[in-house]
Amino acid sequence: MADRPQQPINGGPHVRADLFDASFLGRVEQLALLARRTATSGAQAHRRSKKIGAGLEFAEHRDYSAGDDMAQLDWALLARSDQVQIREYEEEEDLSVYFLVDHSQSMAVGAEGEISLLDRALQVAAALGYIALSNLDRVSVVPFAQGASAPMRAVRGRGQFFAVLRALSAIEPAGKTDIRQAIDDFVRHQPRPGLVVLVSDFFDPQGLGDALRLLAYRGFEPMLLHLCDQQLLQAGAYGDVTLVDSETGELCELTLTPALMAEYRHAFTEFSAEIERAARQVAARCLQLDVAVPFDEAVLKVFRQGGFLG
Repeated sequence: MADRPQQPINGGPHVRADLFDASFLGRVEQLALLARRTATSGAQAHRRSKKIGAGLEFAEHRDYSAGDDMAQLDWALLARSDQVQIREYEEEEDLSVYFLVDHSQSMAVGAEGEISLLDRALQVAAALGYIALSNLDRVSVVPFAQGASAPMRAVRGRGQFFAVLRALSAIEPAGKTDIRQAIDDFVRHQPRPGLVVLVSDFFDPQGLGDALRLLAYRGFEPMLLHLCDQQLLQAGAYGDVTLVDSETGELCELTLTPALMAEYRHAFTEFSAEIERAARQVAARCLQLDVAVPFDEAVLKVFRQGGFLG
């Protein structure tokens, strides 16, 4: 794995310069502009939660009660029908966006000389986070593996982008994957309902169906970004090899053959299909992102297929 310099770049210390350099920041700003144009064109509607309050969009009538503001009376209705009714309006609330980033040891895996799954996950989360901040939504980063850390304090506005970068830069690979425990930990902190973007390879022997159902039950909207490395589906050479499980350290000795690699590719296809089935059960979006695809192309794929902020 490549060295991880922690150098200041415009926004203060402890931002990883190898991932979040000036070129990255420029490309992220371009993505935000494209996202705004997409939203303005009507191709993607911005999703925000609604509550009854003092907004501008009429919601419903209700009976007048003593102490109500007389300015809220529907005087036109009163003149027509003698009904004393209060006009109530919908008030937009900020959308809360939580980036749950898997930092288990399997996410540190990557082809020789290529970016790891974790590093690509950090870049994608950063880019999507900037777009959410540009839309004045509240953004929080939540690292998880066998459990989840407390969500970082939610931030709002583009001026807080470097707080997001610092939180992402602090994430290091460690531990095994337990998505259900991570979601249990996450909801225990009682965060505001909102969009939960799960960025992971989803290599969890227990699966993720229960975790997604818990999120949906608690009022969250899950979105799955399935990180993978298609290069690992091809054998560089055949013969006797010893495989090491990156999370458990378990060894497996086998003879690698074309037939065995074909079985492995079939198993990965079935694994990916199971993730998509779990997502469909809670009406969640699920996108598979190959680590070889540049982060900006991956983010554009998220927007083209929908599900993020619209």
